[in-house]
Amino acid sequence: MTIRAPLTLKIIWPYLVIAALFFTIFLSEMEEGHPDVVWLSAIGVALSLVLGVLHSIWLKKPIYRIRNLVVRLTRGNIPEFKASHMADEIGDLERNLEKHVSSLREVVAFSRSMATGDFTGRYEKLSNEDELGEALLSLKESLMVSLADSEARRREEENRTWSAQGLAKFSSLFREAEDNLHDLSSELMRELVGYTEADVGALFISMEQEDETGVLFELYGSYAFDREKYIQRSFAPGVGLVGRTAIEKELIYMTDLPAGYIKIRSGLGEDVPASILLVPVLLDNNVLGVMELASLGEIPVHQIEFVRQLAEALAATLAKVKANLQNRKLFEQSKKQAEALASQEKVFRLNLEQLEKAQVQYTAREAKLLDELEALRKKFT
Repeated sequence: MTIRAPLTLKIIWPYLVIAALFFTIFLSEMEEGHPDVVWLSAIGVALSLVLGVLHSIWLKKPIYRIRNLVVRLTRGNIPEFKASHMADEIGDLERNLEKHVSSLREVVAFSRSMATGDFTGRYEKLSNEDELGEALLSLKESLMVSLADSEARRREEENRTWSAQGLAKFSSLFREAEDNLHDLSSELMRELVGYTEADVGALFISMEQEDETGVLFELYGSYAFDREKYIQRSFAPGVGLVGRTAIEKELIYMTDLPAGYIKIRSGLGEDVPASILLVPVLLDNNVLGVMELASLGEIPVHQIEFVRQLAEALAATLAKVKANLQNRKLFEQSKKQAEALASQEKVFRLNLEQLEKAQVQYTAREAKLLDELEALRKKFT
């Protein structure tokens, strides 16, 4: 069993030994009758005890400060600590402890900043052997990667929700579409420019020319700053970016626009767009139209994908509306032809009635002439 001696006893026991020696001398000299030695030995006893007590106090004060600090540190508390100015080993110990406490406070501040999501703070390792600092910096890097992944997933989820809501919104618009391409195109561009926060929108629809010269992509709807823009009204396949999109059948996204291609006008003046997006409206590999968006900023990737999906949904609507218009046109032509046939039939009936009347009149005249001839024959015979 280990016997634990008090710290005070450990400090003053040499002085107690010296005091005991002086006390022994004091007793022996007192018997022999040497008063001077007796007094000196008595003073030696007293002085040894006083020096032992003072030494104990001098040593125990910084040791107790260090002990109290260590106790608080073991409890997880990091108090303020200022080292003394002693130039001995205890002073060196206190200064090292002061650095350690300061480092721990930096660790706490750094950890709290990371807990709030602030990763701008810096922490310098104490040395290459600083395992705690290395662990903290590794934790910071891991948290930053995890936060970036979480933020990326959150943005992806927001973008998916935004796209799904947009497709539902425009699907409703397509279901309500009537047989008017101009109204459908204008409403579509107005809603699309507002939903994507672009600045200019236009829809070009392929139309067969009546003179059978081919197909032109004609502007049916555009929207910009609450008013129609005066832009080129039609493109032949291969002509301009609209015609190029129709020929290549692939979307075009550009951030370096041709000089003078288009300008966006607002109440503050005119400005050249920073980006432009052209998306073909395809159905069974046939280009039914081209959607065009221009923006003063860059168009995000998820919006480009959304417009592409919207073009796929629009293709069926355009095909339906164009088929309805064609059927209506054929119906009108059939109706006109029927009316023309009815008019011709009426004229034919009138002519037939006139012919029948003329035939009756001719028959009556012929009978009359025969009667007159018969009368003359009888008269001369």
